[in-house]
Amino acid sequence: MQFTDVVQPTEYLVPPRKPEEFTDPLLSLNAVCDFLSPGGWFLKLAELMLPKNPVEWAQEQLAGDWAAYAKCAESWQRMGRACGAVARNVESGGRGIARTWDGNAAEAALLYFDALRKNLEDVREALDRMGDEYRAVAQSISLTGQAIGGCISAMVDALVTMSITAAATAALGWTGCAAAMGYAIGAMEAQVILKEWQRMTRLIGAAQLAVNSGYAVMGHIGGEVMAKLNAFPLPRAGYDHPAV
Repeated sequence: MQFTDVVQPTEYLVPPRKPEEFTDPLLSLNAVCDFLSPGGWFLKLAELMLPKNPVEWAQEQLAGDWAAYAKCAESWQRMGRACGAVARNVESGGRGIARTWDGNAAEAALLYFDALRKNLEDVREALDRMGDEYRAVAQSISLTGQAIGGCISAMVDALVTMSITAAATAALGWTGCAAAMGYAIGAMEAQVILKEWQRMTRLIGAAQLAVNSGYAVMGHIGGEVMAKLNAFPLPRAGYDHPAV
């Protein structure tokens, strides 16, 4: 008998599209760099209070082609759909065999193909979960980048205020209460900078934890897929139907 596929698995094996609802984590940092040079004197002022230049440090922590990483989520799921399509074709072929072939050999073949279908469905589900994990990690990094961009913007605002206050104190020759107010404002803005730095480090720590957790899940899923593929028995030899 002639078998006809009910679906073409290769239809799913196409390049992934641009990820939706994903923002490159470095875009927020690049926006700050458009406003001022990361190596300029303005952020050097921040380095007097912080261990490192906040923009350069954040860029190092979030470096990578995260847009390409986010695309992997769809690639994994497309491969899963291709496996699901092969499973549907195997199921359709099994129904055709059942209509035209009887006997012990036929029953054994049908059991084998049904087991193969289930195995492919399991692989499809695993690859779909793999895609979900990739998407979750990419989204976590994306949100972290946006949050850190907010932290750096707050630092820049504080630095601007400090600079203006210091310049006004010097230019106007403030003394007494006026000078004390100027110094108090500077101290408050310094606290803002330190607070935002602490928030940045916590955000990076949480993102790293999310990445590590995601990788652990991905490793487990990958192990499941390989175990299913390696455990599935392949036919030892081809079968020659006596009537053919």
